[in-house]
Amino acid sequence: MLIELRLEVLKVLRKPRTYVGPVAMGLLIAAVLVGLKYSHPFDNVEKRLAQDFIICGSFINAAFLTRYLLDGIVYMFLPLFTCVVCGDLIASEAADGTLRTLLCRPVRRSSVAASKYAVCVAYVVALVLGTGLAAYLAGSAFLGRGSLVLHEEGIWILPERTAIGRLVAAYALVAVGMVAVGSISFMISTFLSNSNGAIAVAIGILYGSAVIGQIDFFAKLRPYLLTTHLDAWQHFFAGALDVQFLARSVAALLIYSALALLIGLLIFERRDVLS
Repeated sequence: MLIELRLEVLKVLRKPRTYVGPVAMGLLIAAVLVGLKYSHPFDNVEKRLAQDFIICGSFINAAFLTRYLLDGIVYMFLPLFTCVVCGDLIASEAADGTLRTLLCRPVRRSSVAASKYAVCVAYVVALVLGTGLAAYLAGSAFLGRGSLVLHEEGIWILPERTAIGRLVAAYALVAVGMVAVGSISFMISTFLSNSNGAIAVAIGILYGSAVIGQIDFFAKLRPYLLTTHLDAWQHFFAGALDVQFLARSVAALLIYSALALLIGLLIFERRDVLS
C-alpha cells in the first residue's frame, strides 16, 4: 500500500494539471485583493455603518477577504479543479494504456484504487485549506487584520479570534464537501476511459443538485441533496451556530464520499482492462 501510495503521489506531482488549481486560486486571490483594496466596492456599506458606529479604518481586512472569497469559489472554481485531478486518476491511465500495465503486476486492485483515492483526498484538502490560508496571509499583508464585519442579514461583528476560528471551520467544511465532489468524480473515472467525461458528469451532478434544490416540487429531497449540505458553511457566519445542523451536514457529506468510494472500488475490482 505504501509503495502504491508513493507512486501515485509521484504521478500526480508530474502532471501539469495538478498545478492548475493552486496557480489559478493564487491569481484569483490576487485579483480579488486588488479589487477590494483599490476599487472600494463597499463604500455604501461603510457609510451606512458610520451612521451607527464609530469606524476606525476599514472593515476590508484579511478576515473579510477570506470570507468574501468563499462566495465565488465554492461552486465555480473548487469543484472544477477538484474534478480535474480526481477524475483524471484512473480514467487517464485507462486511456493511455498504463492502467493495464499497472494491473499486470501482482498487486491488489483495491490497494491501487485506495492509494489513488488517498491522493485525491489529500489534494482536495490541501487545495481548499491552502486557498484559505493564502487568502488570509495575503490579506494580512496588504489589507491588515481585524474583526470580521458581516452585513448579509443585519450587521454582525465577529472579533478577530472568533472570526479566525469560524473561517477555519468554514473552510474545513468546504473541504469535506469538495472531497464528496471529488469522490463522485473518482467513482465515475473507474468506469470511463476519458477524464473529461468524469469531470463533466461530476460537475453536472453538482449543478443538477443545485437546480433541483431550488424547485419547490422537490422540496422533500432537499435534506438529501449534496448542495444542501455543501452550503452549510454559510451557517458559520449567520450568528449563533446550529451545531446539530452542521453535524448532520458533515455526516451527510461523509456518507456521499463513502458511498462513492465504495461504488468506485466495486467497479474497479470488476473492470476489464484487457480489452
